[in-house]
Amino acid sequence: MAAGKSGERTPTIKDVAKAAGVSQATVSYVLNNLNKVTPEVDAHVRRVARELGYSRNRVARALKTGRNNVIGCIMPSLLSPVFPEIAQAVQQRAEEHGFATFVIDSGLQTATREAEAIRMLADHGVDGAIAVLASPRAVSDRRALPLVVIDQPMDGMDSVYADHRGGGRLLADYAIGLGHRRVGLLSGLQNLYSSRERREGFIEAARGSLDIVWDIEVPLVPSLPSEAFDALGRRDASLVVCVNDLIAMTALSALRQMRIRVPEDMSVMGFDDMQWSGWPLLNLTTVRQPLGQLGRDAVDLLVRRLDAPDAEISNITLPVSLVERGSTQPQVKDQEPRPT
Repeated sequence: MAAGKSGERTPTIKDVAKAAGVSQATVSYVLNNLNKVTPEVDAHVRRVARELGYSRNRVARALKTGRNNVIGCIMPSLLSPVFPEIAQAVQQRAEEHGFATFVIDSGLQTATREAEAIRMLADHGVDGAIAVLASPRAVSDRRALPLVVIDQPMDGMDSVYADHRGGGRLLADYAIGLGHRRVGLLSGLQNLYSSRERREGFIEAARGSLDIVWDIEVPLVPSLPSEAFDALGRRDASLVVCVNDLIAMTALSALRQMRIRVPEDMSVMGFDDMQWSGWPLLNLTTVRQPLGQLGRDAVDLLVRRLDAPDAEISNITLPVSLVERGSTQPQVKDQEPRPT
């Protein structure tokens, strides 16, 4: 009875229920991801539906429910390893809820470009969207499209983000525990919530114990401005704390070019624990934020908002943890770095 064969009709929910030996209501529960049956029944019904070639008529369903069962996902870059990891989790979780996903790269994270991305999604009939945004101005017309924001809280909107400030404190406490005293910071642009929170958390915990010998704002791209390159070359810090793993990876490359050994001459730490961070060439000590969980929780919040438009705003803060690897080592007191 597989669909698409000449002379054979398209299978229905009734056909699936009969073949699986369950009620039509049970089939509906399973195919609409309502979690009302046991995992065994769920797997059995899905297997039978696949064997029969059953496919829901999404056009008819959209006319009935007013939904297209498509969500948007706006990421600031698909080149950085972090955002594709989040987008993948969004897509997978959306599929579990019965939604397809439309992904947009918003490029430079300007308010204008982000607003254009939101309008584009609205024009294409998505039911709602998940977005990493740089500016709240991008969502000034919020009623046009239900949005869930990732990576920062935003007034009047559902959001899910990691404990960036807590992660900054973890890095400072770890640096102090290793005996470092002179530290350089490659901080992200401070108009970005996550970069600002990470830096402020580090400075709070470092106060009185660490000497921040230089603090340079860098854009979140895999290249360092000359000011940062020069600071690394002065060798007046025993530890460099980077706003994220992408900047840490770039710093490691620069140090290698200058023949500054990591961690023997200078330790390096990042933030994110992107998929590449554990590779032997990087072996980066970093703070792990749960990237997959960010995406999954954001989808759950969006589906909740679509089902209950007037529900109370929800802001979820996810915990972070320190991951110790080979890019750091204890600092011996009589080996404190000196400017060259």
